[in-house]
Amino acid sequence: MRLPQLRQCRARSSPGGPRASAAKPVAVLIPKTKKEIWLNRVRIWLPPVFVVVAIALRKPAWNLWGIPLVVLGEALRTWAAGHLVKDESLTVGGPYAHVRNPLYLGSLLNTLGFLVILGDLLLAAIFLALAIAIYLPTVKQEEDYLCRMHGEAFEAYRRAVPGLVPRLTPARLPVGQELACPERSRRASCPGRFSWRSVFANGEHKTWVALAGLLGLLWARGAL
Repeated sequence: MRLPQLRQCRARSSPGGPRASAAKPVAVLIPKTKKEIWLNRVRIWLPPVFVVVAIALRKPAWNLWGIPLVVLGEALRTWAAGHLVKDESLTVGGPYAHVRNPLYLGSLLNTLGFLVILGDLLLAAIFLALAIAIYLPTVKQEEDYLCRMHGEAFEAYRRAVPGLVPRLTPARLPVGQELACPERSRRASCPGRFSWRSVFANGEHKTWVALAGLLGLLWARGAL
């Protein structure tokens, strides 16, 4: 899936400090626009709402080969959540070294897996069309935001890592590779390291609960 091309990020100066560079990204918190907030909410609710509606429309065919898609999608999301440090730094480790949007890719795999289990290819095609219509502008808005936050550092990262189709080998990036957490740090996560604390801090456990609930709905719908 080809993502909209961003204009080149401009380096910007952080208050009272030097410009952000590709080697040492400096994050200065910048408020998101109303459009960015709205698109973010829509993309969060689209997959679970679509699956619930699909379950209401038909009984599952129990095509079990959809289960690996659900497992793979959630494994990718959990891996990404364990590396993600929102707003503090530009996350480039773990799955982010293979694809810029691993959380979105994981959500796509999750939802397609449920639709395969349900056995309705038409609904799967409709979901893909809706996902493209929602995710592409969402990705553009979020990457515009990262451009404003990290300047040249994000531009270097964007050039090296694809948007939604992962590269097989991790990108070799100057961005953030030398970042490390001080021993005294009590943050939920450190750049470049997987952390279960970060998984929970990013709320990914809620996705586990939602997936279990959707599987329960599938079972209940099949029993009716």
